[in-house]
Amino acid sequence: MLRHSRSCLATAGIAVLAWAGAGPAVAVQDPVLTKPVQVTAGDVDPGRTYTTPSVAVDPANPLTVVATASEARTRKCGLVRSRDGGQTWDRPDAAPSLPSHPYCFTANFAASQALVAFGRNSTLYYALPGWDVQDSGNRFNVSLLLARSTDLGNSWKTTIVRNTRGKEGEDQENAGRPITSLVVDTRSGSEDIIYVTWSRSLPNKAAPNAEPVRPFMAVSTDGGKAFSDPIDLTAGVFESEAIRADGLKTTTTIAGSAPAPTTTAPPAGSRVAQPNQAANFGGRDASLTVDRKGTIYVAWRAQTANITPAVQNAIFLSKSTDRGKTFTVTRVGSHSSRLRQPILRWSPKGGGDGTLHLVYEGATRPEVNGDSDIFYRRSADGAKTWTDHRVLNDDDPAKLFAQGIPNMAVAPNGRLDVAWWDLRNDPGISFGNDVYYASSTDNGDTWSKNIRVTDQLVDRRIGVFGNNFDVSGPPALATSNAFAVFGWDDTRNAKPGELGAGTQDLFTAAAQYKAVGGGTSAAVKVGLAAMAGLLLVGLVLLIAARLARGRIGLGTPERAKAPGGAEATAR
Repeated sequence: MLRHSRSCLATAGIAVLAWAGAGPAVAVQDPVLTKPVQVTAGDVDPGRTYTTPSVAVDPANPLTVVATASEARTRKCGLVRSRDGGQTWDRPDAAPSLPSHPYCFTANFAASQALVAFGRNSTLYYALPGWDVQDSGNRFNVSLLLARSTDLGNSWKTTIVRNTRGKEGEDQENAGRPITSLVVDTRSGSEDIIYVTWSRSLPNKAAPNAEPVRPFMAVSTDGGKAFSDPIDLTAGVFESEAIRADGLKTTTTIAGSAPAPTTTAPPAGSRVAQPNQAANFGGRDASLTVDRKGTIYVAWRAQTANITPAVQNAIFLSKSTDRGKTFTVTRVGSHSSRLRQPILRWSPKGGGDGTLHLVYEGATRPEVNGDSDIFYRRSADGAKTWTDHRVLNDDDPAKLFAQGIPNMAVAPNGRLDVAWWDLRNDPGISFGNDVYYASSTDNGDTWSKNIRVTDQLVDRRIGVFGNNFDVSGPPALATSNAFAVFGWDDTRNAKPGELGAGTQDLFTAAAQYKAVGGGTSAAVKVGLAAMAGLLLVGLVLLIAARLARGRIGLGTPERAKAPGGAEATAR
C-alpha cells in the first residue's frame, strides 16, 4: 500500500512539473484574463464616441503598449499608451495628423480607422486617413498619412502616403477607405521598410460604368520618410479570361451587393452591357504580412461592380519577392457568398519557410441568412497550397449565432491568438456582441477553447451603430510571449435610455500567460504562487518516493522502467 501511494504521489509531482511547463505532453494552462480597463478614462466629455482601436506591443519592451484613439464626434485621431502591459494608460498631447489634414475619422467602413506598429529601436508608426473640410469630409478625396515617432507619441513626423487633394469629378478618390494593414519589415533593409495597404474607391464613377473598389499598397524603404506610387495588388489577375469566367459562374443575388435587376437595356458599350471584362473586377480588405526573407504576402477579397447578380466572394493571395515591384496572384479556396475580412499573418514555425496563417469570416451554411463563423487555414509552402478551412468558434452550430470580423497576432514564441466579435450571448437586443478569442501553441494544429474577453455584452443600440454608422472594425489584438492584449469600443458608460446615441469608450484587457511586470493582477500573482507551491510539493513528494524506493526495494532498474512505474511516468 505504501509503495502504491508513494508511486502515485511521485507521478503527481511529475504532472505538476508538466503543468508548469516542464513537460511537453500536457497542454498549456489557460491564461488569466485581467479585468477590462477603460483606456479613455481621461476624456470626460459625455459626447465622446470612440471607434474600434488598433493596438501594438513594442518587441523591445513588451510592457509598452500603444493604441489608436479615433473619435467620431471630433473626427480626430490620437494615441494612448501604457508602460505596464495595459493596466494603466495616458495620452500624449501631440497629434499624428498634419495641420493641413487634421481629420481622420471616416464613417461606414468595416475596419479600424487607424493602425499602429513598431519598428526597430522602438520607433512607432501610425497610419491614418487625412482630410480637411475642403476635401468634402468623409466621402471624397480622403488622403492617406503615415506618422512616425521616436518618443512614444510625444512628437510626430508625418508623411503623406497618398495625396488625393484637388481631384475632381470622376477622379475624386478616397485613399483611406479604409486603411487595411500596416506592416514594418525590420530585417531586410538598412532602415525600416514600411508597407501600407488600403481599399481605393472612386465614388463619383457610377453605374453603368462604376469603378470597383481596388486593393492598393505603398512602400517606404527609408523608414517612412517617402513612399512609392500606389501599387495595384490585383496585379492584372483579372485579365485572365479563365479567372473571370470562374467567378462569373458563381453569380448570386446578395442583399445590398447589387442594384435590383431591371428590364431596361444597358447603354451600349457600358461596363454593365459587357460584364465579363477586367474593369469590373477589383478587391478590398487587403491584409499584408512579411516573412524572414522579406517576401510579402497579401490576402484580399475580390470585389466586382456592374455585374448583376453579383459574383460570389473569393480570397486571393498576392506574393512579391521584390518589395512590390512584381506580384504573382493566386486564389485561396473557392468562391462563396459569405467570405470577408481576411487577416494574414506569418510565423517562423513549421519548417524552413515558416507558415502563413489565414483567418476570415465565412459561413458553414451560407444559405442561412445571418449565420457566420471564423474560418482558419494555413500554408507551409509559401502559399502554393492551403489546408481546408476549420471553424474556430466552438458555440453550438444549431443555434445559428454569428461570429465575424476576426483579427490575429503571432507572439515571438509562435503562439497564435485569434479574436473576433461574437453574438452568442446576445439576448435579443438587436445587436449585442462580445469579444472572444482562441489560441494555438502548436502552429495551428490544435486550438484552445473559446474564451470570452469582454466582461459584459456591448450594447450596439448605443453609440455609432445606433446612429446608423457601420464602423465595425475587428477587435484590436497584439501579443507578446507573456500576454495577449485586446482592445474594443464599448458603450457601457452610456446613460440609461440613450439608445441611438450615448457615450462610447475604448477598453482593453489582457490574457496573461505569465506574470507581467510589478503591477500584475492579483489573480495572476495568486495563480503563479499556487503553481510554485504545487511545484515545490511535487518535487518534495518525488524525492520522497525515490528515497522510499531505495529503502524498501521497489525492484531492479528493469522493473522500475516497466509501464505504470514511477520512472516510466517521469519519462
